[in-house]
Amino acid sequence: MTDDIKRSKGKFDPVKETRDWNIAATEDHCKRIARNTGRRLIEIIDTQEGVLPIVCIFEDITYD
Repeated sequence: MTDDIKRSKGKFDPVKETRDWNIAATEDHCKRIARNTGRRLIEIIDTQEGVLPIVCIFEDITYD
């Protein structure tokens, strides 16, 4: 299955991250957030920490 979503594991620094992001419990929650908000999910980071270990990175929204 190729969904063009980059996947990685490791630390996440919310202060240094400039892209649009959310945290979630699972990868499926990331996909649901994207679908419900009309954003495109481009990366998933598994921090393997806490109750919400998944960081969902979304494509930047540009308004013309």
